[in-house]
Amino acid sequence: MPPYDLLLDDTPRQEFLLGNYAFVRGMIEAGCQVATCYPGSPTAEMADAMMSIGAQAGVYFEISTNEKVALEVAATSAIVGRPSVCWMKSVGLNVAADTAVQLSLMTMPGGLVVILGDDPGPLSSQNEQDNRHFLRQAYLPCLEPGNPQEAKDFFLAAMSISQELQAPVFIRATTRNCHQSGPVKIGPRRVWDKPPAWDNELMKKGGGYVPLPATVGPLKRKALENLARFTAKAGKAKVNRVVKVGRGEPDIRLITSGHAFQATISALEQIKVPAQILKLGQTNPLPAQEVARFLKGLKEVHVIEELDPVLENEIKVLCYERGLTTRIIGKRGLPEELDLTQSEYTPTRLVTILSQRLGIEPPLDFLEPAIPVPARSPQLCPGCGHRTAFYAAKAAIGEGKEAFSMADIGCYSLGYLPPFNLGNLLFCMGSGAPAASAMAKAFPDEPVMSFVGDSTFFHAAMPGIANAVYNNHRQVIMVMDNGITAMTGHQPNPGSGRNARGQGPRLSIDAILKAMGVKYLRRISAYDCAKLEKALKEAFAAAREGEGGVAVVIQEEPSALVTSTGQRREGTLPNPLAINLETCRNIQRCLTKFSCPAIEVTDEDRSQINTDLCIGCASCVQTCPMKEKPINRVEHFHRV
Repeated sequence: MPPYDLLLDDTPRQEFLLGNYAFVRGMIEAGCQVATCYPGSPTAEMADAMMSIGAQAGVYFEISTNEKVALEVAATSAIVGRPSVCWMKSVGLNVAADTAVQLSLMTMPGGLVVILGDDPGPLSSQNEQDNRHFLRQAYLPCLEPGNPQEAKDFFLAAMSISQELQAPVFIRATTRNCHQSGPVKIGPRRVWDKPPAWDNELMKKGGGYVPLPATVGPLKRKALENLARFTAKAGKAKVNRVVKVGRGEPDIRLITSGHAFQATISALEQIKVPAQILKLGQTNPLPAQEVARFLKGLKEVHVIEELDPVLENEIKVLCYERGLTTRIIGKRGLPEELDLTQSEYTPTRLVTILSQRLGIEPPLDFLEPAIPVPARSPQLCPGCGHRTAFYAAKAAIGEGKEAFSMADIGCYSLGYLPPFNLGNLLFCMGSGAPAASAMAKAFPDEPVMSFVGDSTFFHAAMPGIANAVYNNHRQVIMVMDNGITAMTGHQPNPGSGRNARGQGPRLSIDAILKAMGVKYLRRISAYDCAKLEKALKEAFAAAREGEGGVAVVIQEEPSALVTSTGQRREGTLPNPLAINLETCRNIQRCLTKFSCPAIEVTDEDRSQINTDLCIGCASCVQTCPMKEKPINRVEHFHRV
């Protein structure tokens, strides 16, 4: 059975599922009719699954141009009575915040569940933000699952409560929740047979849908009342529970939630200490009655939560308000407070933390490896067109001018690393052109440029580029067009010629830029370093001319990973290349200046090509300064 088809099979049974796939099964069992997202780790696998089975499951699924748009499509669908879901990664909420902050004011008969993929670590994000703060600011109720079974169950509970309250419910997952695998019981599907409806008179009730100074009062009251009602509904769903670990009287009592609960259980099993745990599935608003009941009569309780002391602070306030004398120990005021507010709580880390608090020796001996493990920095795939583009850009911008290049979010942000060192300022998606605008004003005589990918272009870059054209900011923009959203798993974008449901129109980046008023525009194959360098130098000259302004070079090359994988399956992948060590003068520009992962160094300090990694693109050949190139294609080679 294909991997995604099992999510459609309604046979009562137990399946071993990834957390993200458990969420998708929850969407199917909840009777969702609309699903939207912008792909981002750690939630990307949900998009892959829904692209494959959404139509069969009766779900309209779209990968929207960004998270704000995705949330608006899903929220409006819920308003007109369609069960809807939207998901995004942690920083995606920053993009969607303008809409998200209004959600609690709206009435949503169809039900809306929003899944946030927070990223303690961080493992795939540019920061480590704790979105529990935002949910409190926006009066949004929140559930936090701890394993794949809870991912599915909590989604069902969230949708049921959302439909009953006609209000949005958020689920906060983390990278470990999303990527953890475990047993999940497959249950029946719910049927939502109410047709979409829009009644102008009905829509005016309860404050309506247009927040204005005159209407915000009753809308905010509704949001606060829904928060209070949510606690009662979540209590009936039994998302909070007390768990006993080990035998005998507990030596330690804890309150925790989400992945931290799973890690705590593993750590306690290692140190063999009996414990009693209040596992919170509801984390906003704090279920005060259940927490107070757990605390009553206890001398001290430890709060285990990743990142900020959100639960700890609220529990301490609860103790003060109710006159409870329980000492709450979390991370505030401890000597190691700063360390405790960073990164994940892994079982290994919690073994150390809990052992210290209990005054016992950690049972695990954390030995350093006898042979140091070499550091392996992230890098672009073998044959990636971005590499040749950076090689050409570095030559065009000139040595010592790397600081005048601005980055953006995507695979190409790896250009910041050696040997290219390009893209030296990065805020968020779409920030490259505005940052370059400021640099161009501050350093008008320098060659200022920025990089942006095709998916990011549609997601967030267009306003910044429009601003640069409108204000005549003299800069060069390189659009890295590989026809896909590469970093998150090769999902389509508006320039791909297909959408989440199959064929779709291909939006032309070139036409959009021309419509914005960009005068110098060239599209060049990424593998042609000489042409790219020439086009970039011309672009810098054009930007400085009297009417100059914004000049754009689009480097075009399909994603090397997608192309080579398909060619490998079809048996059409070109033979790899090899370096003739007899004629090679070992200048090593291909190794030190181009830095393709397929080019390695031997024990004799000679460059060589790893034929297992080489995809045969031959882009490295043009970096060799020798007139007679010692890099040639292997004639007789059998690929597996």
